[in-house]
Amino acid sequence: MEIKVACASSLFKENGHDLKGIFTLFYNAVYAYFSLATMNMHNICDQECCLVQLSDNRELVAGCILKTLETFQPDLEAAASRVSQFDREYKELKEISEKIKEVHFLTILTRADKKINAYIRRRKEIEEETISLKELLNVAFYKFTQVNGTRKQFKEGFERFLK
Repeated sequence: MEIKVACASSLFKENGHDLKGIFTLFYNAVYAYFSLATMNMHNICDQECCLVQLSDNRELVAGCILKTLETFQPDLEAAASRVSQFDREYKELKEISEKIKEVHFLTILTRADKKINAYIRRRKEIEEETISLKELLNVAFYKFTQVNGTRKQFKEGFERFLK
């Protein structure tokens, strides 16, 4: 399962959270993925149908996270590398957005400037980037170890929060 990095940006950006905070950021990223997938499948639905789908999403999210936790093997170096990559791309995205803002709207709309086209393509690439659930769990564990947590505490805490 591939989750958009944009859905998990708060997990990448935040520091110093306890296990509950990290779990909440992680869970929200995974839940956003399932919610977007459900919305794409059912563009129009009545309220009762939506409530059932939200309930199903919670169970599906919990099941996917628990399944991933069973085989979880942390790799702190890979997680640190992924977080630093996110930081670089986030900074690049801000710079690109500033450069695009400086250009006249019609130039962007008509895409008459090749340089702007390159910026728009790169921005889209960054915004569409995905991360696997295992990699995202690894990032969450990395963030947890920054506040002196252990693998056992991490795994048991996530399992407890999911129940």
